[in-house]
Amino acid sequence: MFINDMDNLPIINELKLFKKENYTKFFMPGHLQLVCKQDYTSVQKEVFGLLKEFEKDIFSFDVTEVNNFDNLANPNGIIQKSQEILSKDFGAKRAYFLVNGSTVGILSMVCAVTKNKDKIIIQKNSHKSVYNACKINDLSVVYIDTEKNNEFDIFEKMDLIKFENILNQNKDAKAVVITSPDYYGQNQNIEKLAKITHKYNMLLLVDSAHSPHYIYSEDFQKNAIYNGADIMVVSFHKTLPTLNQTALMFANNSLNDYVCDKLQEKLNIFQTTSPSYILLANIELTNNILKKYGKELYKNLKNNIENFKMHIKTLNKMLEKSDKNFYVKILNNDDFSRIVISTPNIKNTYKILKEEYKILPEMVNEKSIVFICNIFHTKHDFDLLYEAFKHISKKYLNIKGISLYTDRKDVFFKENVYEKKLSILNYLKENIGENCKKSIYSYPPGVPIVSEHEIINSEHIRYVSNIINNVEIDLFMG
Repeated sequence: MFINDMDNLPIINELKLFKKENYTKFFMPGHLQLVCKQDYTSVQKEVFGLLKEFEKDIFSFDVTEVNNFDNLANPNGIIQKSQEILSKDFGAKRAYFLVNGSTVGILSMVCAVTKNKDKIIIQKNSHKSVYNACKINDLSVVYIDTEKNNEFDIFEKMDLIKFENILNQNKDAKAVVITSPDYYGQNQNIEKLAKITHKYNMLLLVDSAHSPHYIYSEDFQKNAIYNGADIMVVSFHKTLPTLNQTALMFANNSLNDYVCDKLQEKLNIFQTTSPSYILLANIELTNNILKKYGKELYKNLKNNIENFKMHIKTLNKMLEKSDKNFYVKILNNDDFSRIVISTPNIKNTYKILKEEYKILPEMVNEKSIVFICNIFHTKHDFDLLYEAFKHISKKYLNIKGISLYTDRKDVFFKENVYEKKLSILNYLKENIGENCKKSIYSYPPGVPIVSEHEIINSEHIRYVSNIINNVEIDLFMG
């Protein structure tokens, strides 16, 4: 009904076109648009049915603060009770609903524990919301640099000795902000980092957006709160079957009531005053469902992923015997549900996955592709993924240097994205050797390529040049 009205309904029509593609999805949000699959297990069918029932009630659940619906900014009724249940489940002192995503939680936790002009220590590859929080309180920022894994084009885990040296050299810092797990399923050693941080009387704040599923299966590591972090933020929508913007912030028992109240105070500044009971109910329901079914769901998911990896291992052995110089390398990370794959000519690999097999991953960078796997993925999904990589390995010798720009009819979109990226590239070239006036981010994953005031060098220009034609990665200054 909307397709013929492209001019007046551009968002709706793009969503309709996307739906028609019928992709096999390995990206967030974790509900995967609630599309039923024929090979669901009995437990998957049960959970799917519960969420479809919730889907029917979305508009009737969209109410405001009338009757006994409590106040998100000052909860003392049903919202407070729900948060108490969640704090207990996650092992925290307090839980705070976030209806504007993890971003408002990160802004709130940084601003709650620092004052104007304070010093803070952060990972250089932190999410842009961490940088924005530092701007808001005009903080003096000390960066933690980590080594690069050039094989996958990702950052390695932090070195604990270097970490302590930085804290020892900046004893006046109020807090440390780290990301764990990162976009690629790598966990930092939170337990040891927390001990080091507390040794220097600092607070450990963890952007744990990609870990809400950790508490529902023993096959995952313990969450950041359990391992000693003072404050943790998680995004339900990234890995669980909830709507975009569903997230939570948790305060550990290490914090006194003053700091806990300060978190609520800051949250009330950054978060909308509209409670969105749809999002609150979605978080509450999903947590309740996964407490009951999570163990079996993640056991099934792990088995499917292990079988997929076994097939890839067999494929690589076959490729070693050939003369194709092709491989499918899988990152040895900590979160089994996050698959990160590197191949030669990664752009071509991505293009075949998307266009020939209708498999859509979460993201692609210069050397690897990220697949987010969750409770609604099935054996068929992973069989298809394996068949795609087997097919790609056979085609490899015949295809070279394909651009990620597809033959979109939306010329306006293509040209505007390209022009914006080109202007950023030109800025870097014109200012090489100078301080960058604003941070430059790639999205996803939303971490800086060049940080504000960092000296622009040739590596920054090379990196941006390589992604300028990648329509799947946005580039922006801010």
